[in-house]
Amino acid sequence: MIDRRLLIAAALSVMVSAHGDPQARTPIRHLVVVIGENVSFDALYGTYSPAAGQHIDNLRSRGIVLENGAPGPHYSDAAQHRYRNINGRYSIDLRLDRAYGKLPAPSLVGTYDAATLVWHGDVPDPRFASLTTNGPYSLTRFAPFGLDAGVETGDPVHRFFQMWQQTAGSNSDLRRYVWVATTAGRGADTPEVTAQNPGQGGEVMGFLNMAAGDAPYFRQLADQYALSDNYHQSIMGGTTANFIALATGDVARYEIAGQPMQPPAQQIENPNPQKGSENFYRQDGSHGGSYVRCDRDDPGADAIRTVLKRRGIDPNCAGDTWYLVNNYDPPFLPDGMIVPLAPDAHVYPPQNLPEIGSALTAGHVEWAWYTGGRDREDLEDDHFYGKAAELAKERAPNATEEQLRAQTLQIALNLVYNNSGDPLVSFPRIIQGPDRARLKNLKSFYANVEQGDLPSVSFVVPKNVDSGHPGYSATARYESFIREILAKFDKNPALWSDTAILITTDEGGGSFDSGYIQTLDFFGDGTRIPFLVISPYARKGYVDHVYQDHASILKFIEYNWNLPPLSSRSRDRLPNPVTHADDPYRPINGPAIGDLTSLFDFTHTN
Repeated sequence: MIDRRLLIAAALSVMVSAHGDPQARTPIRHLVVVIGENVSFDALYGTYSPAAGQHIDNLRSRGIVLENGAPGPHYSDAAQHRYRNINGRYSIDLRLDRAYGKLPAPSLVGTYDAATLVWHGDVPDPRFASLTTNGPYSLTRFAPFGLDAGVETGDPVHRFFQMWQQTAGSNSDLRRYVWVATTAGRGADTPEVTAQNPGQGGEVMGFLNMAAGDAPYFRQLADQYALSDNYHQSIMGGTTANFIALATGDVARYEIAGQPMQPPAQQIENPNPQKGSENFYRQDGSHGGSYVRCDRDDPGADAIRTVLKRRGIDPNCAGDTWYLVNNYDPPFLPDGMIVPLAPDAHVYPPQNLPEIGSALTAGHVEWAWYTGGRDREDLEDDHFYGKAAELAKERAPNATEEQLRAQTLQIALNLVYNNSGDPLVSFPRIIQGPDRARLKNLKSFYANVEQGDLPSVSFVVPKNVDSGHPGYSATARYESFIREILAKFDKNPALWSDTAILITTDEGGGSFDSGYIQTLDFFGDGTRIPFLVISPYARKGYVDHVYQDHASILKFIEYNWNLPPLSSRSRDRLPNPVTHADDPYRPINGPAIGDLTSLFDFTHTN
């Protein structure tokens, strides 16, 4: 990727100052964390085969699928079954029923027509009509891998109680994913979702076949740099909870003026099945139940607490505190304007948790959080802006130019900006203080790379369409976004020489994954997600098995810049894993989380 002569010359010129930096413990003086959306490890690297001498845990190595993506000798391990709840209540200890004959038809849920921006609806995807298997299948048998419109596939459910049911916390039973998705759906409070039409099908079991040529750039990066096959989303569920975890190592809660309070009744989760349904939750969904109190035996919490007690795991739940475990909108807009709370507003309150931004500021470490589409400069430069202008004109044909411009920006903001991926706007000390200037757009990131003046720590979140999120994006678009970032570092070898770029996703998006999960507490971990280290100091062509999650990024930052853990309950306080030689994946001193140093070799440059 980089001209090696330029790299070596630049590295030699800065290594002395890097090692002599009183703040940086390693040669890494610039850390860039890139966070895409909703891809599980097996959904991307399920058929990847590493260099000789390296082992990887994936669909192919387990014999679940073959190199060509067809069923392998152990395909039955992932064959999907029906289950039943016990005693008519939400259950983790489900009762096994019969296998499906074939997967339910994958849905178009979350996809839209690129020409009209009209959502297709929760209907079967006709491209998958010939799907007859009952387990993991290659997506590109039915939908091409690429950047063109129409490659998008349906969006699997990925909510907290659904993922707990699918994995039972440890993922030891791989046969539950489809039953939970098709019985619980995206929650009773989600418009147009019912027990009879949950809007979900077999999309949860699709994977890209890297061995057959899918995602070639992600394969190239794994060949050249360091890949983890044991990195996990921090929280069961979706984007909001996992971005909050990435920033805090903790979980958002319902609090007013810094004090825990009870949320409105309609915002409290109740995953017990509705009367007459198998598993359709009573109060759940992005327009309703999303808070849970986990120090009590409330609905749903009792089942999870039973599992934790049996395994001797501390729930890590503060008393009488309501935690946000699913997606709500942040309480501030990017410009600092507050969004009012209301029983029917899907907004969480301002947060007061310790977070990494303020910790870096207090430690005199420069940082920035770059989010695509967070302001006018990014929005007006986006290809959606023209379509947004057309829609604004259609909706208000008699509006003034200023009104049309404001409406166009609002439509573009909704399409382009990932507000859940900008979690530090939720903290008054950030959004209402001097650190607000550190919340920037993508244009600023590209300019900082080109000029060689990146801060020490950068978080980078793509625009929605480039995020890789199933439904409105695709993995090929996230891959293209990564390629664009690395091309800019190609042109600045001096900056590259002391940089580490971490590439991951916020969570697995509900997609099937075969890997082990370590239960850390009430909230997770969740399934594995892709994680790459791109750096001159990354181990070359290396597959790392140390157990990691989003708190590992916090631990590396704290290790490298000599900062303490964020709090006495945040995940970055946990020890590094200790394992037996015959099983490098499962810590014997759990709960334990790595600090990413196992993916680096600081004595040599790659």
